[in-house]
Amino acid sequence: MGDEEIMAVVSDAGPLIHLSEIGGIALLQLFGIIHVPHTVLFEISKHRKNISKEITIADHNLPELQIIEFTRKAGLEKLHSGERECLYLCRQINQSILLTDDLAVRAVAKSLQITPVGSLGIVIKVYKDSRISLAEAEQYKSDLCDISSLFVTRTIVELVIEQLHKKTGN
Repeated sequence: MGDEEIMAVVSDAGPLIHLSEIGGIALLQLFGIIHVPHTVLFEISKHRKNISKEITIADHNLPELQIIEFTRKAGLEKLHSGERECLYLCRQINQSILLTDDLAVRAVAKSLQITPVGSLGIVIKVYKDSRISLAEAEQYKSDLCDISSLFVTRTIVELVIEQLHKKTGN
């Protein structure tokens, strides 16, 4: 995910839920339109009712039979339905970026030439685009680790800190 402007992405529930838990859903405005399968929209609505008022979400009702065929061909049976639908949606609308915090989904996305970006990566990208300060980025990072339901290892946190400080050279 370089410095080019990103006008749309597909997202599964994870980043939408985790960023909303820490008051950071507006960070997703960086991406323009957030495409989500209806299954994902339903899942996030259980956590936060007004999420679509803060960002632009395009809701997609996807054909069940085609999802089943895609799942079978790609060997995605172990993934949750919303995650399978996100991968399918990326293919259908030709989106190369998938917002996801799930490690299994990230691995599959890479194998399908889809770039996975997690909640912490979103914070880094927003910071590198000078939309938030280093202090704000570090606070979002801390909140994702300490407040949200996102599981993050210490190694990942250290990588995020390293990425944040690369911009400033600190």
